[in-house]
Amino acid sequence: MSSNPTDQLQTSQTLATSLVARCRSLLADLGAFQALLAQTQRNPQIVEVRSLRSNALSELRTLERLDAQVRAVNDNDNDNEDSLRLLHALRSSNLPFYEAVWAIARNSCRGLVMFGKRFYWGGGGGEDGAEGKRSARDKRKSVFVDIVAADGEEWVKVSTVSQTRLLFEMAKKGWEGDDSDSDGEGEARTVLRNFDGDEDEDDDDDDQIELIKLAGDLRKAADATRVRYRHPRLRFMIPKIEEGTSVEIDGLLKIIRGYGITVVCGENAYGGTDAQRDLSHLLPQPFKRFTPTLNVDCTLLLAVVSDLSHRKDITQSPIHHRAINRQIEVEHDRPLLPTELWPAMVGHELVCTEEAARRMKEIVTIIGTETENLRMKILMGDAPFAECSTEDLLRKYQELSDYEMPSQWKLPVKAVEAHSVIASARDNGKLPPLCRKVEDILSDINYSVFLYGWAAEVATISSNRTVVKEIEAMVEKHRDGDEDLEGPLIWVCDTARSLIGKEKGRKS
Repeated sequence: MSSNPTDQLQTSQTLATSLVARCRSLLADLGAFQALLAQTQRNPQIVEVRSLRSNALSELRTLERLDAQVRAVNDNDNDNEDSLRLLHALRSSNLPFYEAVWAIARNSCRGLVMFGKRFYWGGGGGEDGAEGKRSARDKRKSVFVDIVAADGEEWVKVSTVSQTRLLFEMAKKGWEGDDSDSDGEGEARTVLRNFDGDEDEDDDDDDQIELIKLAGDLRKAADATRVRYRHPRLRFMIPKIEEGTSVEIDGLLKIIRGYGITVVCGENAYGGTDAQRDLSHLLPQPFKRFTPTLNVDCTLLLAVVSDLSHRKDITQSPIHHRAINRQIEVEHDRPLLPTELWPAMVGHELVCTEEAARRMKEIVTIIGTETENLRMKILMGDAPFAECSTEDLLRKYQELSDYEMPSQWKLPVKAVEAHSVIASARDNGKLPPLCRKVEDILSDINYSVFLYGWAAEVATISSNRTVVKEIEAMVEKHRDGDEDLEGPLIWVCDTARSLIGKEKGRKS
């Protein structure tokens, strides 16, 4: 590095200008993605971008302050010490890491969930290993994940450590390549070690290479976490490390992969040099595991026929229960059918259990309005619509809705007999013995709905989050070491719609 103050100032000015521009570009990209979320998602906060954006915004303020200081030093022709200090501060910027995280997410991930989340293991943790009450957590038994993707099923850790720095750390901690061992077939192999005997590797974390400690922590946290009955996949992205250039580093990467972690190095970590400008692949993909046929719970059958879901002119009123008024408010903001239920349902054959259909009809008959009763009959293909085609049912349904019906909505919903299907699947071993314990916590209607979906191997869609969480907890409690055991495939709609109900003095 030049010791000439003028050269240092020119370098500092060029670097400061570049970093500020790059940081603004990163923030623009993140802003574009947040705008896309607002345009396409019922709840834009379903993808957590704030952490990375907040870090980038804080970095921009720092860089702008350093840029101003460089200009002031330049104008005042200050001494060499100030020039060196500013140059060092600029070269220590966190921006390259934030850029790497965004580039890796943008170019190699799908179904983004969030940037930056801490996961725990060893008890005292929250649901699915995620961050909960801090007072109940031991942060030493946790790992910070940079990107949660694939709708929660993949964790990505990014390291921008350089090859030189990594080799220096390995040397400092006494890690060395040992080519003297043999694999029994006469071929030498490299063993990385920083001890002479068979000491417990957990005795002293200070001797561990940071990347290896991260790998071990990722594995522990992933083993304590399940998303839709599965442990998250793990990916380690190390863009500044090149494989095949150092025996020691190749040995270290082998250790990391031994934890069941996919490791990607060099330019490949960025997913290619051509950045994907279309960000739609980062949007949530909640329907990716849907089956051709969907099993519809009673809660969503009611939502589909409710006046609240179809009439734009319903407003909040003191005559409504406060829960109804809250649903009206939410509906005006993001209508349930066009933004969530129809995207989930279109293109799929729709069924429900006879118990779900019977319960829905009872509720609608007792408290439903005239239009809610009419929608119910069209939805189920009941008389006088039993002989109607799908096209005719859609046309008649359209007459009762302020929203445009999707042409691929396959009406009617067919009621199916569930108990014989469940009994057959249990007898034939298609349902695991665990199903008996799940049955014990379910009401008759929930038994028919969720056990039918499990037995028939079709996805169930529901808004009954409480029951779904109980089923998942029961599966985990009685897994008994079966890592491949999965419960029923269920998609939970974040919100439901009650019937508007017959109000005293109101004409239906």
